[in-house]
Amino acid sequence: FPTRRSSDLLKRRILKTEKGLAFGTNAEKVIEAYESHFGRVRAQTVPCDQSMLAEDLTDELSDRDSFMFRSVVGVCLYLARDRPDLLFPVKELSGFMSRPTHGALQKLKKLIGYLKNTTDYCVVLEPPVPGQGKWRSAEKFWVLESFTDADWSSNQRHRRSTSCGIHLVCGAFAYGSSRTQKVISLSSCERELHAMVSTLCDGIFLRRCMEFLTGAVIEHYLFTDSSSAKQLASRQGVGKVKHIAGKLLWIQDEVSHQRVALVQIPTLRYWDEASWIQAPEATFA
Repeated sequence: FPTRRSSDLLKRRILKTEKGLAFGTNAEKVIEAYESHFGRVRAQTVPCDQSMLAEDLTDELSDRDSFMFRSVVGVCLYLARDRPDLLFPVKELSGFMSRPTHGALQKLKKLIGYLKNTTDYCVVLEPPVPGQGKWRSAEKFWVLESFTDADWSSNQRHRRSTSCGIHLVCGAFAYGSSRTQKVISLSSCERELHAMVSTLCDGIFLRRCMEFLTGAVIEHYLFTDSSSAKQLASRQGVGKVKHIAGKLLWIQDEVSHQRVALVQIPTLRYWDEASWIQAPEATFA
């Protein structure tokens, strides 16, 4: 897109385009830092593969290599705030910060190769349409949509699920998260409930910040593809599910007082239409 004006803020470059504001962080320095120490890498089309979830039995890196591994992953943590496609692999790699291994280094190499192929990716914030979200519209001006999902004990090292969340304000990307759950889920309903609670915590924080700044009432929607978790969050008590911690049930109070509206969407439609999150809306050079 033709740019009219650009500025830098906290190492992020912000471009004003015909479509809106494009912002992102240049990945050239982290690629250069990795290649200067570990050697050149080939460009990759994906940031990780199934080996990211496999048990790692390789030896630890040397002190010098471990220092560089931590430095590169630390920069990737900063980059991932503006890149939803990096959230999961960077989260997994940060788990090796205390004891980096040769296997973790190979996973980091693939991520650096992906960054090498996507250095011009960015996020574009288009001007908001009053009351219009990605999938929901409302009479109020501001619409906050929080999307949540989780895998089920895919990590072979610790068997804890991963919760993910994406938040949109009037259809524009605001925040994304990828977190390892603290417990081993014993059912698909439990892992989805943990993901819903984690995402709703972030959503409530964003909603209250917006209410403080604008003084307006924010319409908040929480999307999930799990019918069982939605039903559990919509009633009072645990029902027949006895192994869920009671501290998670505050989400039932939020729903009953209509501070957030739960919306279920089919899994296939969810991922088909959410693919825009992984693809750039504009290039960033």
